[in-house]
Amino acid sequence: MVMITPDMDSQDAPCLNVGLCQVYTEAWAVEENLERTLTALAQARAEGAEFAIVPECVLHGYGPTNADGYRDRMLEIAEPLDGPRLSRICEQAKALSLYVLVGFAERGEGERVHNSAATISPEGEVLSVYRKVHLRPFESLAHQGMFSPGDRFEVTALTVGDRTFQAGTMICFDREIPESVRCLRSLGAELIGCPLATDTSALAILDPKAADNELITRCRAAENEVFIVVVNHAGRFNGGSFAVGPRGEILHQMGAKPGVDVVALPVGLVQKKYHSNPLGWMGWGYRRQAVYDRYLEGGDGTM
Repeated sequence: MVMITPDMDSQDAPCLNVGLCQVYTEAWAVEENLERTLTALAQARAEGAEFAIVPECVLHGYGPTNADGYRDRMLEIAEPLDGPRLSRICEQAKALSLYVLVGFAERGEGERVHNSAATISPEGEVLSVYRKVHLRPFESLAHQGMFSPGDRFEVTALTVGDRTFQAGTMICFDREIPESVRCLRSLGAELIGCPLATDTSALAILDPKAADNELITRCRAAENEVFIVVVNHAGRFNGGSFAVGPRGEILHQMGAKPGVDVVALPVGLVQKKYHSNPLGWMGWGYRRQAVYDRYLEGGDGTM
């Protein structure tokens, strides 16, 4: 059943039915995680989803970096875009006629591995691949981890009937870096899918002493006037997948258990009410990039 979001002054804005596929995962249980992912996608489509999002590195369950044989396991599990498991997901997307955003460990050149998310079309084709740009030390090859960072952001057109939506991608820690969503908005994103692999907080509970990642995500949505949908693991992490709106509105949040929720998001509202007026609420058109460039240098990009 599609859950209807608050009106949000939608003015009959076109909606996209987004499936939050909160898959139960276990570390390194690749085949089992794959089967649960395929099942969740089928459930999402049966409940009316047009675009389904699954967690970060859903297939290997985001196995811990301190596990014995971590490097060898990652090299064995990571697969290229034509790998067998991603191919199964492409086949499922085609069988269901469903757009899918799936997080996985991607085998790159040589022994390079990326923390990636592929956007797959209803025809089963990989439309775009986003490789996580920002890496914490525990996941970065330059430190304790195994992943090599990407160097670009991706926005993909999703066409459903006579409606087209611009969907950007980021992954987990990216949301804590302001430039991530800023870049995606500059590329035209109206909706941002964010596969996740970390514990979440309840959106309705605000800690007066600190800003948690969920509050930061709401701020990112508001300052860029976009929808953001975050989808987490159940089991391996504590679920809490959620959707927020272009004013930072709390639209929906799941509990800790595995499951699929489908939410109708009036994504067409972004162009109709917000991005069409760059001098509006958050003042995109007032930006002065030449001034910022004097100060915003730094960071060597090796994470």
